[in-house]
Amino acid sequence: MNAKLREKAVMLRLEKRLSYSAIIQRLKVPKSTLSYWLRDLPLSEKEILELRRSAWIRGEASRELFRNTMRKKREANERIIYLQQLAKFRKVSRQALFVAGLMLYLGEGDKKEPSRIGIANTDPWILKFFIWWLQKFLDIPRARIRVELHLYTTMDIVEEKKFWRNYLDLSSLQFYKDQIRPLRPASFSYKDSYRHGTCKVLVGGVKEKRELMLAIKAFSDTHNKLFSSLRV
Repeated sequence: MNAKLREKAVMLRLEKRLSYSAIIQRLKVPKSTLSYWLRDLPLSEKEILELRRSAWIRGEASRELFRNTMRKKREANERIIYLQQLAKFRKVSRQALFVAGLMLYLGEGDKKEPSRIGIANTDPWILKFFIWWLQKFLDIPRARIRVELHLYTTMDIVEEKKFWRNYLDLSSLQFYKDQIRPLRPASFSYKDSYRHGTCKVLVGGVKEKRELMLAIKAFSDTHNKLFSSLRV
């Protein structure tokens, strides 16, 4: 239900350019919820001016202007923080990248299957990084990598398959048969531009899987000893 309401709210904002009050009147959702859904969809200065010209919604115009001002301040502050963090990553050691891949797999990867490395995610960049990581640190040729897509009937299947092939730089022969299913009412919508379904990267190999899991265990054991010796 929330997914459908959110979709309606976004549509009313993007297509009708309605104010928060107008959308709340139509959808009967809390203002706090609407603020979260539409935080990145501000009205333009011109649209706010139009609101001001209508005396009965001057208060709404002020609120929209306030939201825009706060959004700009937040973005400016985030930009400063981003640049500070960016400076820290100008030079990243090989060891840091190795550990990054281990922690990614520890959190997201398949640990049960002993003869296959497998990791699934909706974020294309994460999977692109992991494919690079497999080549860089486990010496796995790109040609050995296989992919399985989990898509929904509401999506443009052909375009989504093309997207993943191009983004991951893999051939169509490296893709297993797609898993396509109906979108459940409780699931989030994939209509947003940044949603492309779920992609699973797979690599068969007992030796490689054992090396990966033992590397994770070695890192965990080493740092468990370190953490246990520290006092909070």
